[in-house]
Amino acid sequence: MTKNEIFAKFNDLGNEKRKEMYIKNGASENTYGVLLGELRKLAKKLGKNNKLALELWNSGNTDAQWLACMMFEVEKLSLDEVRSMVSQLTYVDIIDKFISEVLCNSQYVDILMKEWANSTKDNLGRAGWKLIVHKISTGKLSDADLEDILANIETELQTANPGKQWAMNHALCQIGITYPQFTERCISIGETLGVYKNLKVAKGCTSAYAPNWIAAGIAKRKK
Repeated sequence: MTKNEIFAKFNDLGNEKRKEMYIKNGASENTYGVLLGELRKLAKKLGKNNKLALELWNSGNTDAQWLACMMFEVEKLSLDEVRSMVSQLTYVDIIDKFISEVLCNSQYVDILMKEWANSTKDNLGRAGWKLIVHKISTGKLSDADLEDILANIETELQTANPGKQWAMNHALCQIGITYPQFTERCISIGETLGVYKNLKVAKGCTSAYAPNWIAAGIAKRKK
């Protein structure tokens, strides 16, 4: 299947309500609103194909970039390609998808994590901290590494740009959930900083306020 054939498929599968939701959440107008279930079906049919994935990605279309994240052969992406790809992103859901589906398996994780986490650009800051979240979730970081991360969070979380702030808060919560020896410390930091404490939460969703998120995460792991 070629890029043009895939876009014809997008046109048939486009969902106006989903498109409106994507755009409301920060996607560009270059969006069809294809349901993720349909994109997964396409990805399964197409398989891994780095060349086609790059063509889809470079189109700038939201649906194409979602699909590309499921098709990349990460070992074939160069460091400069990855830097260029992420630097152009503004839609946070695609940033998160690219990090979790593609970059967390890259040989460049440590380089990019350090490079992006300290960036003043919100998209890069979010990407860097999402890579830190991935590192935390492995359960293999030393106490010294975790202390360094928490020191940065205590200093920067309240004043970080929105995208980066969300990822930093995720890192705080992930430490509290994954490393029992740090649970009370992370809850205390969350209470002191108060980030997202007053954020409205939809029914059935978990609060982003760190003490609540950590408690929910621990309860889920015990099931």
